[in-house]
Amino acid sequence: MIRLLSFAAAPLAMLALAWGVLVWSRVVPAQAVGWSAWGAMLAALLACWRFRRTRVVLPLGLLALTLWVCGLFGSGGPAGGLGRVVVPALALLLPLNWLAASLAGDRGVLGRVPLTLAFLVSLQALVVLLVATGVLDGSTPGRPGALQALVRDAALWSPLPRALPVRLPQLAQLGAAVVAAWLLLRAARRDSPMDAGLAVALAGTMGVLHFADFDPRAGALAAGAALACAAPLAQDSYRMAFLDELTRLPGRRPLLADMQTLGGRYAIAMGDVDHFKKFNDTYGHDIGDEVLRMVAAQLGRVGGGGRAYRYGGEEFAILFPRREPAEALEHLDAVREAIAGAGFVVRSDKPAPPPGGAERRKGRAGAARGGRAKAPGTVTVTISLGVAGPGSGGAATPAEVLKQADKALYKAKKNGRNRVEKA
Repeated sequence: MIRLLSFAAAPLAMLALAWGVLVWSRVVPAQAVGWSAWGAMLAALLACWRFRRTRVVLPLGLLALTLWVCGLFGSGGPAGGLGRVVVPALALLLPLNWLAASLAGDRGVLGRVPLTLAFLVSLQALVVLLVATGVLDGSTPGRPGALQALVRDAALWSPLPRALPVRLPQLAQLGAAVVAAWLLLRAARRDSPMDAGLAVALAGTMGVLHFADFDPRAGALAAGAALACAAPLAQDSYRMAFLDELTRLPGRRPLLADMQTLGGRYAIAMGDVDHFKKFNDTYGHDIGDEVLRMVAAQLGRVGGGGRAYRYGGEEFAILFPRREPAEALEHLDAVREAIAGAGFVVRSDKPAPPPGGAERRKGRAGAARGGRAKAPGTVTVTISLGVAGPGSGGAATPAEVLKQADKALYKAKKNGRNRVEKA
């Protein structure tokens, strides 16, 4: 839940910023709010091109179509019966098209799927226009045809027990809520800020339709929705630059940056998965990656204010600001025991791994070799750790302390592994 809120925070902030600047503070004249929205959409498109994230292009196209229709509506364009068909039909179709656009992925603007979706949206727009003008069913002013009556009935249908203070068909409100909720759940499940941004942008786009005849409000929400689409691009860029893709721990770059902020009292630990290479060779890289994820998850929960990082390969680093190495020892020993006791299920037809840090133990056979008996098909993964602080081995800088922690790590390896050694 906390991660999902962090994903949605930036898009929501963009929506609130656009509303505050363009509506509340009125920094931009009301006549120019619409142009601000188009400028925000252009900026979002440029960001998509820069980061090669074409998944946002189709939702931005739907937002542009919505704003264009609302601009006509606000200036007296599709008034009367025409307006009573175009805007409700757009509201009813928007959640479905938004869902399809969100599922398209980063396939390139000229890929088969994006072009197919663009064609379907264009076809829908043509059909709605023909229905609104009465070409398809021969309707005349004052005498709606069957298709116009169908749109009107869908717009008036009330599946919700209570009416919301929104000037949109209840069916459209329900569809948008379902699609937004699905995108948020997908964001949490797939660790995807982009899905959260698209959910917020959909809410903003539906708001544009709600304020269809109030140009400043509709324009402000359109600008906010466009920025909400672009905000996750910055989040993804940060994650790619600072978070390890496999373990989701911070990588070496943030480690080196955080080391510069340490004061005069701290401890640095280095850890290494025991016998990981032999384990990787025995079970394969896919299982090895799962082991690294498990170890990283345990290290991420280390106590004592420690912060874990993936240093590289099977090596990890942990910073303990304002802690002496002796104070960090108990927390390191606790996380070492947690990793050793976690167990890891291996689904593989390959033979058992060599004895050591990752050892297959089956029933009494495993207990006979001196290890705790675990469920069949599981392995025990262990980690060795070394910790150092200022003054260890004459170290004066964080970089030198890191080297001393690495030496202590190899001391732990030499002394039997699955242990913590202090420099």
